[in-house]
Amino acid sequence: MSILATSALGSFFVGSVVVRALRHMPSVGHLVSVMDRAPSSVIIDASGQVVARLGSPRKQLTPTAQIAPAMRTAMVAIEDHNFYHNPGFDVKSIARAAVVDVLHHSAREGASTITEQLAKNLYLSDQKSLVRKTQEFLLGLQLAHRYTKDQILDLYLNTVYFGQGADGIREAAHVYFDTTPAKLTMAQATMLAGLPQAPSLYDPLVNPNLARARQQQVVDAMIRYHDISAQQGRHILQQPLHFHPEPAASLGQGFPYPWYVDQVVNQLEAQGFTMNQILNGGLRIYTALRPQVYDAAQRAVDQGMTRNFGSPRYLYPAHQAAAVVMNPHNGHVWAIIGGRRHFAFRQDNLAIDADRSTGSAIKPLLDYAPALTRGYTQMSALQDVPIFHNIGGQAWWPSNDDNVYRGYLDLRDALAISDNDIAVHLLNDIGLAYAKEFLAHRFGIAIPQAQSGLDVALGVDTNLLTLTDGYAAIDNGGERIQPVFVTRVVSHQKVVYQPKPSHNRALSEDNAAILTQMMERVLMSKALTNIGPTTYATGHALGIGRPAAAKSGTSNNEADAWFVGFDPQMAVGVWEGDRQGEIAQPWTQSGHGPAYGAVAAGPIWQQIMTAVNQTLKIPATPFSRPPGLVYVPRVSITSGKLASRWTPKDKIEGAWFVRGTQPQTPDTRWRPIRVPASDPTTSWHPGCGPSITVPALERESSWHPGVPRPADAQYWAPTHSCHPFLHLHRSH
Repeated sequence: MSILATSALGSFFVGSVVVRALRHMPSVGHLVSVMDRAPSSVIIDASGQVVARLGSPRKQLTPTAQIAPAMRTAMVAIEDHNFYHNPGFDVKSIARAAVVDVLHHSAREGASTITEQLAKNLYLSDQKSLVRKTQEFLLGLQLAHRYTKDQILDLYLNTVYFGQGADGIREAAHVYFDTTPAKLTMAQATMLAGLPQAPSLYDPLVNPNLARARQQQVVDAMIRYHDISAQQGRHILQQPLHFHPEPAASLGQGFPYPWYVDQVVNQLEAQGFTMNQILNGGLRIYTALRPQVYDAAQRAVDQGMTRNFGSPRYLYPAHQAAAVVMNPHNGHVWAIIGGRRHFAFRQDNLAIDADRSTGSAIKPLLDYAPALTRGYTQMSALQDVPIFHNIGGQAWWPSNDDNVYRGYLDLRDALAISDNDIAVHLLNDIGLAYAKEFLAHRFGIAIPQAQSGLDVALGVDTNLLTLTDGYAAIDNGGERIQPVFVTRVVSHQKVVYQPKPSHNRALSEDNAAILTQMMERVLMSKALTNIGPTTYATGHALGIGRPAAAKSGTSNNEADAWFVGFDPQMAVGVWEGDRQGEIAQPWTQSGHGPAYGAVAAGPIWQQIMTAVNQTLKIPATPFSRPPGLVYVPRVSITSGKLASRWTPKDKIEGAWFVRGTQPQTPDTRWRPIRVPASDPTTSWHPGCGPSITVPALERESSWHPGVPRPADAQYWAPTHSCHPFLHLHRSH
């Protein structure tokens, strides 16, 4: 009974899948005429203007006679060795795939013949589902019934995607070797035949070692199926390939806003659109692109890098920069720049494809945001003194760039000068596990479990788009919105794709406003004179003449430089560094010192912010101040409490607080002491003559002899007493 029931359920399931597949099955027309009429898709910017055409309005087919026989043989060997004998599908492959799919309750295993791949390329998406795979199978049967094997292989070679914008064999031969399909050598043919399985992964211009390994697989398949001998295979692998990269006929150097177009294509492909649909499906792709912003950002990247490091021809690919400009209030990415020079379709975009160490640019999200959530205020004062921490079994304490420890330091000044010591102590206080979870769930930045030390307070690995999105959440009142490139896709006047960006509350509106105020201080132009040696905020030279907030970051050896910030209308992130993320950057040619975040990335950020505000005529407005904030005019910067009568005037400042966190008790870190009027460096005792009363600072409890003294040690109570005998002798 159970066997019959199982069989019935299985039959019902299969039947329902077939019914659903047939319900939305595209019709197979005359393929040559379909390709002939293939309309190019267009990309439309935020204002509704067509800014790029993808593909070609008339597909130029290459007949079989004009394709090197080696190309056809290699493709059949690696993709579908039984092509000339199967009925358009492979029973063994389907059975194997079905078992895997049933076990995992989803379509995971591929079982596509060349015929089925052609059906998918022309009519279906890359979405993995049992319904779609059934459609692929049924369409393959129709194609196999209507066309000869040579016609199917010809059409397949003319439509399959080879990477680098090469849609079909004609463009592939041109893009990689600047030749025609008829003139492809055996070596070139075996290299191209390996690309369709994973064009980006096996791209020989980007990943030559992986491409060579894939070529070896193609040659091995040709030997296995007796297309060539082992000796011929060895000879093929020894032949030079003679790469001669050229722009693709449909995509490449010739289309505008290439970094943005690349990302749009990547996103649509990830959503299940085939490359043929994207290029030649007649789609109207609406985006958040703002061309004027893109141009301003690319110009700033190019000019900033040339100013600091010279002409790009001497630098590429070692020294690069990337930029992201987005609207924090709806997630729309106005521009993305992936490097100094865009030379190939879908090349690595350094704003997205590379995770690099953020340096101190992570501090607002990992250290300070969770601290505010746990009740700290911007005036909470920690001890900037060396404290030993155990990092990987090694005794370690964080140091600052200027090798100065300042003693009591409030959080807003610590962030403004990017004090490393305070960041580590703060992370230790709030709890590393809590902060890591906070960063992952609130801002989408996961720190590997292996990074379990407090040194993550000074930098984690992520990409520029993700980090900029985190800063945008602060700008948006604490609400984080997933970045948006494509707003909708229309096909035949019907919306076929419209993303719904995710929203999540990263910070309360009140805490976001406080963190913004703290980050505004990073751009303060005047020196901070009340926290020890005269010090400037890290971004003191990068103001934009209107309210703005930011943070710099520099990884070890200046391999990566960051500057990310925002004004009320937009968020901008800039990364600059070594392309591989390992080599120290050289001393800048601009004369401003090493390639720190504020030196190498900051000026690019400043230029983008200024240019976009001017170009779009965005009015200068202040940051919003939620009603949940209260202002306290007299706060001690050494304790975060109400200033007392003994708090020195230069240690008193006003600040905003989230209601309920404002100080209620007076500062007790400053207390009165008596010192001899003639020698204030000693403590007074009876017999020491006239005395005066002065404020003294409570010594930091975490400091101990043997480590550097903090700068505010000058205010500690004297440890030496006066000598009454000497004063008595002088009185006679």
